[in-house]
Amino acid sequence: MNTPADFPMNGAIALDHVQLAIPKGGEGHARAFWGGIIGLAEIEKPAALRARGGLWYLLTHGELHLGVQTPFSPARKAHPGFRVTDINALADRLTAANHPFTWDNALKDRKRFFTTNPFENRLEFLEIP
Repeated sequence: MNTPADFPMNGAIALDHVQLAIPKGGEGHARAFWGGIIGLAEIEKPAALRARGGLWYLLTHGELHLGVQTPFSPARKAHPGFRVTDINALADRLTAANHPFTWDNALKDRKRFFTTNPFENRLEFLEIP
């Protein structure tokens, strides 16, 4: 078994952003989901990248980038896991928006559910007490 000393970059690497693909022209649906239901703040993309389409959102310790992919194919297994502080409030917002999600109790040390964004990319939201 490896120890932290076996990995010289351990502690020097942090997650900067997660990128999810969206289809061309999907920005409106993405804004309604990520900004409207989930409640993330949209941030301006750098000028050099704006012509590519897509959106960026601010996370507590990083960013969520939504990039246009043509042809588009959703990620149905690979997924980001977003840690939240009030998972029940998020579940209530999804319910109010009639957006489906499924609770998962396989891990006893965290409360979590799975859902998809409007483009069927798999998402995990979790709260660690």
